[in-house]
Amino acid sequence: MTFRGTNIHPKPLRINQIVWNLIDLIFPPHCSGCDILGYRWCKDCETSVKKISPPFCLKCGSPEKFSYFSKDHCIDHLQSIDFIRSYAIYEPPLSNAIKKLKYQNDIGIAQVLAFYLVELYNDLNLNIDYVIPVPLGKNRIKERGYNQASLIAKPFSLAIGRPMKTQALFRYKETKSQVGLSREERSENVSGAFTVDYSNLLGKNIILIDDVTTTGSTLEACARELKNKGAKNIVGLTIARAVNTKYGFSDFVSNQEITKT
Repeated sequence: MTFRGTNIHPKPLRINQIVWNLIDLIFPPHCSGCDILGYRWCKDCETSVKKISPPFCLKCGSPEKFSYFSKDHCIDHLQSIDFIRSYAIYEPPLSNAIKKLKYQNDIGIAQVLAFYLVELYNDLNLNIDYVIPVPLGKNRIKERGYNQASLIAKPFSLAIGRPMKTQALFRYKETKSQVGLSREERSENVSGAFTVDYSNLLGKNIILIDDVTTTGSTLEACARELKNKGAKNIVGLTIARAVNTKYGFSDFVSNQEITKT
């Protein structure tokens, strides 16, 4: 596998990749984007992913051509997080891979997806102290068996050589899925949902990792709690950006299509 975004392969990362190569040898994977046998992420799906490029909102990362909001639509909405960047639009084949990771136990794809974030990280030339995945609630963890954000954050943290802190941020209030909610409903849904249980945050720069962002409400709620505990700069990185369509946000449209098939 090509380690997108980095020419250096730290030893823990190489070991992690060797383990996955052995698993793939014993249990040949299907591509998470198109289901072709023999690849976790085939070349066709790889080349189909189009990186978000300017012009986009410098605060929330939303591409201008997909934004139905005014120029300053997110200034009041996103006050704690410094900015959000996503690698690509939430659409097939990338959305297929994310849904398989979240709902079909296709955890092997997390390592492939992580290196899209490594590329973003290098583009931004960030200087950070901790990598923190957006946490799931206890019920969702019990139901799913894992946190997809943590599975993405782990190889990301190994690649950039920064520690991942999974015990710093907790979701102590169970929330319903954000899919299908408006921006206001999303903000209300995650309001007060997170708590910080880590003392060494004063003056620290943090990257929050998640799979998808739509309005940034979840990342903002996490950042608010981290800054209340003394964190300095907080950036959100996600694999995909769900955007406005005439049928609603693309994460909702995509899920509706899956339900019908």
